Amino acid sequence: MMPMTYVASRWEPQTDEDYAELLADLTARWTEWVAGQEAGRLRLPEVLLHYKWRFLDGHLTRWSRGDLEEIYLELYPAKVVAEPDEFGEILASGRAFLTFLADVGLLDEASEPIEVMVGHLEGIASRFRSAMADVSRYSMGKRFTMSALREGVALDDQASVEAFMARFNARSLAERQLLIGGPSTGRPSAGSRGRVTAKGTPPRRSSAKRRKRRR
Repeated sequence: MMPMTYVASRWEPQTDEDYAELLADLTARWTEWVAGQEAGRLRLPEVLLHYKWRFLDGHLTRWSRGDLEEIYLELYPAKVVAEPDEFGEILASGRAFLTFLADVGLLDEASEPIEVMVGHLEGIASRFRSAMADVSRYSMGKRFTMSALREGVALDDQASVEAFMARFNARSLAERQLLIGGPSTGRPSAGSRGRVTAKGTPPRRSSAKRRKRRR
């Protein structure tokens, strides 16, 4: 029996360029759709899409409860710096995005039913808040970033970030551990606008590995 040939979906980018192109496409469609919805003030949840592409199966329009749990209960708490009053909007944007995919006919047929997924997001709200507040889940990069914010560092000011990194690395190991609440063996990298993708998270699987998994 001949092995089944895997054919990638157009919503399954293989390169950074592919991803940027599809994100622009989704953004344009989202802007048009959201204008007539109650969710009109919500933004396209780019973090959700980024994590789906980079850390999960890479398919931007195929979703399951497992995907949502991994992103909102594992990756978000580890990597994203957000205020408690933002948590509700984060989940609301996710629910709106799934509804958008279903409404415009983009939700992949292999996805779980839209009602099931939206209901699941509502059901994990308290777990999401607890996970986001659980310091033990924070990555090294997130701890570093939160320490910088506590010292008044503007994350979009490169000079300010570099100065903080220099002060951080000049401290003793014990002082660095105390500052970030965990072992410190390297130089964490900070992003901008309070959103951080920390080093130390397993990289996105190669296209070959992802194809093998789905055959």
